[in-house]
Amino acid sequence: MPGSALGPKLSIDDLNMKDKNVIVRVDFNVPMKDGAILDDFRIKSAIPTLAKINESGGRLIIMSHMGRPKETGYEEKFSLKTVADHLGKLMSKPVAFAPDCMDAGEQVAKLASGDILVLENLRFYPNEGSKDKALRMEMARKLAAYADLYVSDAFGTAHRDAASMTGVPEVMGQGASGYLMRKEIDYFSKALKDPSKPVVAIVGGAKVSDKIQLLDNMLKVVDQMVIGGAMAYTFLNAAGKNTGKSMCEKEATGKNGKIDIIALAQKLLAKAKDMGVDLLLPVDHRCAPDFKDMTPHVTSDENIPADQMALDIGPKTQDLYCEVLSKAKTAIWNGPMGVFEFENFKHGTFAVAKTLADHNSTCMSIVGGGDSASAAEKSGHAPKLSHISTGGGASLELLEGKVLPGLAILTDKP
Repeated sequence: MPGSALGPKLSIDDLNMKDKNVIVRVDFNVPMKDGAILDDFRIKSAIPTLAKINESGGRLIIMSHMGRPKETGYEEKFSLKTVADHLGKLMSKPVAFAPDCMDAGEQVAKLASGDILVLENLRFYPNEGSKDKALRMEMARKLAAYADLYVSDAFGTAHRDAASMTGVPEVMGQGASGYLMRKEIDYFSKALKDPSKPVVAIVGGAKVSDKIQLLDNMLKVVDQMVIGGAMAYTFLNAAGKNTGKSMCEKEATGKNGKIDIIALAQKLLAKAKDMGVDLLLPVDHRCAPDFKDMTPHVTSDENIPADQMALDIGPKTQDLYCEVLSKAKTAIWNGPMGVFEFENFKHGTFAVAKTLADHNSTCMSIVGGGDSASAAEKSGHAPKLSHISTGGGASLELLEGKVLPGLAILTDKP
């Protein structure tokens, strides 16, 4: 049943759901504070899938995780009860709630066509994410017993080998993608397997060590790569430039001891050259003497003065990078160009978002989840970008060339 991670998958549109129990794995891991939902983007993103099942006469059973509860069981702050109530308001329908995801058989048995039931947080049971497959499968069999069909719309956890992500479809012998999952698969498949050229990767963030596999894998896909954020200072250091007081990762600790990050950066620069990939580094910077939001000092070139730390790419770099992006046909963005949370150091990141938005008719843009998605939203240009991924860790692993268990397990289209 399982096949390739990015091939065409059985979709919700291929299923006959009338009078069937359909169990859907969603990602309702939303930020909460004092019992209130701070951002319901993930809930709203799943509604097209949930509405389709509902309107098709299916009996809808929804499962998700929330946060990282201790392995002792129930914690009120991680309960999905508030989420279930909010979903009812969004869908203008009554939504039932099962206070124990592993003991919901009676409530499931009472469901009629068009009914909706939300199961309590899967992670209240440690078997959901156990490293022991036998324990995961024990939980998966109980969950699978509730349903006739399995649908996954949880791209955000597709990199997790969890009972609800891989175990349930394995037990049921079938797994279909919901609309959100299908959209993620379609965009990443196009960008990584059949992109319109030229392809440009915009890579930022703090540490080279966090993105080393992504950088290495993307060299096989892209024509140009522009580097920003603190990781740029590691590359500049590797190229013999002065980085002043800037955050500059020089070594990291791996499974086999210390890793020389500067040497790794030098290898990547050489590899890009060998592969004919144009890897661009900042040619100037916006700096401050300390990590504070203040009027920036702009450097005249790529060297950073000893008493300054760079907190954003400079105006010349911004123009250079935006010129490259304006000619791209495919752009893959993972990581901000600077400390965009600071008013004085948001310019590089927001300029990237604006350029991608301005060229949305000629360039397909994919924004990895996490900080890049937050930056795109904050810039105000998010609505004009082609696709903002709902998965930070999942999108990163896809871009690293890894197979995501939660995608691979879904049934391939015949």
